[in-house]
Amino acid sequence: MGVIERFTWRGRHVPLARRAELQRLRRLPCHIIASGPSVAEIDYEALPMHHVMGVNGAIALADRAPIKFNYYCILDAGFVRQRPDLVRRIVARDLVLFITPVVLARLLEMFPMSAFGCRFYLVDDIFKRGMEAARTPEALRANARVAASAAFFGEQGRLGFSFDIDNGFFHGGTVAYFALQVATWLGFTEMYLHGVDLRDASHTPRFYETMHTRAPTRLDAEFASLIEPSFRHAAEVLRSRGVRVENLSHVSALGDDIFAKVDWRSLRRRNLSLVVPDEAVSAAVAENAASNAAPALRPTGTHGHS
Repeated sequence: MGVIERFTWRGRHVPLARRAELQRLRRLPCHIIASGPSVAEIDYEALPMHHVMGVNGAIALADRAPIKFNYYCILDAGFVRQRPDLVRRIVARDLVLFITPVVLARLLEMFPMSAFGCRFYLVDDIFKRGMEAARTPEALRANARVAASAAFFGEQGRLGFSFDIDNGFFHGGTVAYFALQVATWLGFTEMYLHGVDLRDASHTPRFYETMHTRAPTRLDAEFASLIEPSFRHAAEVLRSRGVRVENLSHVSALGDDIFAKVDWRSLRRRNLSLVVPDEAVSAAVAENAASNAAPALRPTGTHGHS
């Protein structure tokens, strides 16, 4: 239990990102981009994003817009095996990749060291870490360190939310749920979910797939018993801590009572420390000039600030 500080592969030390360089209170929001088809409805060239976290195949959005991913999450070795083309693009980027030791070993088997431009941060499932024996909910609740940094849900206590991923994360049935824990651990208090559709996933291709190339998924099978209750309870504990999460997927199977659903265009009109696009500034200047109103709008943030 605790930070995974070293990883050796075939006698070679693999450098890892450090907790101290990543954790801090973030002033600007984090956009967590998943793979649901609703992301195709967002004009990413018109949506300034200061901090972006991708999961699995979100990297394919870079074919449509110049998105800079700062962070990335991969949990599924199956995704690595099925889409090495996308994985190669992810690991080549200058970003921090949150990953389990098992998946990292898979990457190191597939690609030469020269293929990696990313930095790795290693994490593991809260119930089963590496070669350690599986731990029960009762044992975890009795551990003071874990109990202070995790919220357990449900009668069996196998659902939960981790505020300290170094003590392990709760799977929640989808990598987007893991990403939500990572973003919270990083210090973000304002987050937007993209493409977390979770609806009819077995018959609906991800935004970068076709009906013929879509990969299998367990999202539909695990939605009612694992995914929905995990997000529902996470929303409660996050709200209690002053963390705001909003869902940009209007077709998401997660109800409005979990995370409010908002149109991505509304982010351009809010004072949320986002840079207002040029056309919005021009419109505001014209409107203010016509009505002799207050001074024109100005950008409310600067790319690169935390």
